[in-house]
Amino acid sequence: MAAGITLNRKTLTALILLSVLIPVGYGLGLAAWMKPMPEPHLDAQVRLDATWVGAESDAANRRLIPSVTVKNPTDQLWKNLTIGLNEQFYASEPKGISPGGTLSIPLEAFVARNGSVKFPVGNRPIKHVIVFAQIPSGARAVAEFDLLRRQQEGIIGKPDDQSDVIPWASPVHP
Repeated sequence: MAAGITLNRKTLTALILLSVLIPVGYGLGLAAWMKPMPEPHLDAQVRLDATWVGAESDAANRRLIPSVTVKNPTDQLWKNLTIGLNEQFYASEPKGISPGGTLSIPLEAFVARNGSVKFPVGNRPIKHVIVFAQIPSGARAVAEFDLLRRQQEGIIGKPDDQSDVIPWASPVHP
């Protein structure tokens, strides 16, 4: 008959502590010495715009509604596009944007993260826009737009500007 290994209380306690402390130590070491990889910047442009909804042949039911327009000035296809307003309301377009193309999403299509509340069009100013897209490398790239700061600095939305051209906003890189 072969003798089995027997453990006393101290040995068992030491083995349990080591089985917990070794992975925790590796995790803390990785957190301390490894730098996080930054998300790639998305070279997008946005503007607050208006979009016609409805068929051109049906003028009675056609309407002009406020929207957010995103432009892809690159030569790469962006997939799985998600646009966020004020860090609370989101809309998605899985097809993405073709190279050099634009995509307009009505403000009515933006809903809160939990899906229960639609964006209150006309009641809430748009201060912050964030655009996420999957680039050809497979990574998720991000572009952030601080529209409130840009309006205060007079870069976009000047009240005395009577031009019909709506300027594109470029991302703010930290």
